[in-house]
Amino acid sequence: MKKANVEPQLAQPGTYRKVFRDGETVLLTVTQRWPRLAGDSPGLRRIDRYYDALAERWRKRWEGPLLERAKAAAGPDTPPWEAALDFTVTLFQDGLFSLWLEASEDTGERRPRRVRMGDVWRVPLGVPVTLRELLPPQRWWRGPVLEEVRRQIGGQVSAGESVFYEGWPQLASRLFSPDRFYLTEQGAAVFYPMESIAPALEGFPTFSIPLGT
Repeated sequence: MKKANVEPQLAQPGTYRKVFRDGETVLLTVTQRWPRLAGDSPGLRRIDRYYDALAERWRKRWEGPLLERAKAAAGPDTPPWEAALDFTVTLFQDGLFSLWLEASEDTGERRPRRVRMGDVWRVPLGVPVTLRELLPPQRWWRGPVLEEVRRQIGGQVSAGESVFYEGWPQLASRLFSPDRFYLTEQGAAVFYPMESIAPALEGFPTFSIPLGT
């Protein structure tokens, strides 16, 4: 008898936490949480291996170069440094699994350094999905996406809702990357790094792009 198809599900996330000390002084705390999927298909195992390796790469950075910097900066008035990896699932339906991950490093400066990554997968195949695949087929597909991004920025600026750097129309085009996106029920969410097209107070500028139109 043929086995019934079982929709992929989230499993307990991978977790890691370690505190590094010099005697009684805490130098650095590393905290990680990354996604894992329930199932034993090759595609799901491939996704799990990808995020296991991603967590390991950040861990090596933090427990290597960053820890050495924390040791060099340590002093009686220096707060402990912190590094973290976390994720948020933004869509998990109709054979698509999407999320964003954020790595942060707090070294006691004015603002922590934050990096965001977005992913979309076909499950259970374990195949990454590109932004171009999700948009209507056309040769010059970036043009409509950037036009929508600029339209939304212009509306926010006119309404006084957000602050963007001078020259944002050019910056939005030059710094756009089709790899920086994830999916929500409203469509694709394309985003920019912090302090790329807007001041840090705006976080990661994110724009919703409708699909299938």
